Amino acid sequence: MNDISDIIKLLAKEAIEGDKPVSVVTGKVTDPKRLTIETEQKLQLTEDFIIMTTRFYGASYEQDERLLLLRCDGGQRYVILDRLPKIEEGEK
Repeated sequence: MNDISDIIKLLAKEAIEGDKPVSVVTGKVTDPKRLTIETEQKLQLTEDFIIMTTRFYGASYEQDERLLLLRCDGGQRYVILDRLPKIEEGEK
């Protein structure tokens, strides 16, 4: 009986998430050469999942650089919106 309840909860959660066409998330560059970004949810994004605007196309990124991302298509694609300021040690 508990399994059916868990399945219903999972389906409801997926339906709710599917209704959110976009959301704003932050990410950190983990591999600047191949442009890999780790989101705050620990998802590793490669260039295949990133939509480049002309502002950021061909830009160079630094290791651990923080980016503001727009999550599209339920998390299938991400647009780089902007670069975030560096956080100094001790700041949060």
